[in-house]
Amino acid sequence: MAVLSKIRDKSLFLILIIGMALFAFVASPKDIGNFFKSDKTNYVGSVNGEEISREEFASQIKTYKDQRSNANDTQATSAVWNSITSQKIYSSQLKEAGIVVGEKDIWDAMVNDNSIKTSPQFQNEAGLFDEESLKAYIADLQEDTSESGKTRWASWIAYENGIKQNLEQTAYLSLVKSGLGVSIEEGKRDYLLQNKTISGNYVFLPFTSIPDSTISVSDSDIQSYINNHKNDYQVKATRDIQYVKFDLLASEEDKEAIKIDLQRLIEDDNQGLGLKNTKDYSSFIADNSDIPFNDNYVFKNKLSPELGNALFELETGAIYGPYEENGYYKLSKIIESKEVPEVKASHILIAYKDALRAKPEVVRTKEEAKTEANKILRKVKGTSVDFATEAKISSDGPSSTKGGDLGWFKEGQMVPAFNDWVFSHKKNDIGIVETDFGFHIIKLNDTKVEKGLKLATISKIIAPSEKTENLVFVEAETFAANIAKGGSFKELANEKKYSIKNAQKLGRRETSVPGLKGNNANIVYWAFEDNTEIGSSKRFDIDKAYVVGQLTQKEPEGLQSVKSASLKVKPLVIKDKKAKALAAKLKGTLNDIVTNENVRLQKTGEISLANPSVIGREKAILGAFLAMKEGTTIHGVRGTKGVYSLELIKKTDAVTLDSYEPYRIQLEQKMKKDNNTIYNALKEASDIEDYRN
Repeated sequence: MAVLSKIRDKSLFLILIIGMALFAFVASPKDIGNFFKSDKTNYVGSVNGEEISREEFASQIKTYKDQRSNANDTQATSAVWNSITSQKIYSSQLKEAGIVVGEKDIWDAMVNDNSIKTSPQFQNEAGLFDEESLKAYIADLQEDTSESGKTRWASWIAYENGIKQNLEQTAYLSLVKSGLGVSIEEGKRDYLLQNKTISGNYVFLPFTSIPDSTISVSDSDIQSYINNHKNDYQVKATRDIQYVKFDLLASEEDKEAIKIDLQRLIEDDNQGLGLKNTKDYSSFIADNSDIPFNDNYVFKNKLSPELGNALFELETGAIYGPYEENGYYKLSKIIESKEVPEVKASHILIAYKDALRAKPEVVRTKEEAKTEANKILRKVKGTSVDFATEAKISSDGPSSTKGGDLGWFKEGQMVPAFNDWVFSHKKNDIGIVETDFGFHIIKLNDTKVEKGLKLATISKIIAPSEKTENLVFVEAETFAANIAKGGSFKELANEKKYSIKNAQKLGRRETSVPGLKGNNANIVYWAFEDNTEIGSSKRFDIDKAYVVGQLTQKEPEGLQSVKSASLKVKPLVIKDKKAKALAAKLKGTLNDIVTNENVRLQKTGEISLANPSVIGREKAILGAFLAMKEGTTIHGVRGTKGVYSLELIKKTDAVTLDSYEPYRIQLEQKMKKDNNTIYNALKEASDIEDYRN
């Protein structure tokens, strides 16, 4: 007992020791050192000295993913990082300028947001926007401490931050643009340059005149090219891996066992009633199925042909199955059959200002809309006006482009007033109803009834048994162990006829691996660990599979290696070597070249930057002509298709104008439209630190 007492007294100390031992076991020495030495553990980066906290970053990523369910971790991380850095860049600039976007600015922008103004939940009894309703809604959101409430509150804060960010960007860009200007002299210079004309002759030797096979390219040639174009070949650190996936799939034996279990649920047993005789379908399916009970009707055209034909030939009370569908084995009992009405209708929507989802350009009052709708109703009830044509002309609804056609729909799919009208009238009837969207002139184009079935379906996911999982684990572990002993990854995989897949250029912050589903950041993290060398291998547990991976290539951050750049650079080196060889052939006059190289002398015609003609596609050639003096010839000008010799015959200045104001305005407008250039300049001038690695 004395020993146990001492252990209890020292329990916190022991927990710390065990925790540190586990940490030391899984972490590299460098990681441990960084853990204790780093002063950046609570931050993911900084912009102009303002830190971005880990908590702020994680919170915004969660909100981003809550709002975009299809976004993966890489997309969310990148989008949030760009959003935060952008916001802090603009905020710091506005702070330096002494301009603050305050709460009133945000509120004013919010209450003028069309999605807020037109939302029914923020309107009073008269259908007008009510600020107090919005304030009460925000207060309720803030006070809701449930998990869903916290999520909604985070989304609202993100919405407010988005408004603030837009206001900051607009304010700053407006300030910058108000200071941008183009002088008359600049407008004149641009006009004269664009409209200066030249005419001349040229010959060119195409790159295709030298076969690629005659050009030899060495690794040193590629390295030299990379060194001479360093800015184009700066890369982030990447890793290449090869891997084999061992899927955890149900065996035929497993599938048969699942079907037998389903069949046992049909008849009664000592546990109670089976599917055949039970009437409490909701409870029975909750106890026995992997998918809950659904009491909606199903229709033949929504099922696979085979299943639809089978089910709709059975009587009420019949049981069908087991059958396979979407990864489940299922057993279905028909518990009800019903003829469900369906209609095909068209409508012409006449909206009014402040109606639900009304377009901003709709300014008519509700009374004016009602008058207009009744006028159109009288027109389309006549014989001379086609309903579809009138819908295209007059409807404010999104279906106007289709002549107002809403297609086939069943009861309950439309708003109540609309629904009640169409399901209480006959084919070809035309009438009018009012909803929150405005006034609808409706034409009932057709009606029909469709048989629907209500099913009680027991579903069992087709999953591998524990025995199968163990067999797959042993297979994956054996493969991994043989590689760890020095075996060749490819030879061992080929021997077992495993499929090898490759994932190339994996970035440090990626969370997905090509060919694998879900988040596999653990594989990427392993590939970037300091002690993971080329040839290292490891087994990973992923969703419904095991993966054995091997690192095949490490690309450090910095200048791209010859091996990884070779595919892209080799054609460029070949073209460079061809250009030098072709330029050496361009000697003497253009006529000499025509004779010696058996090429054609070509004329430019009168061309300019504003009217470049065919030669304008070769911008380097047009630029060289504009820089030449009349009567001169130059050789070896490289274009995209080959190497040129040029002879300038005549250069003519543009006609002078009385005013260059239109060209000044045109140049200024072009400059002020370019928001990206302004932001990129700010970003380049900012001190951005990224600690995410």
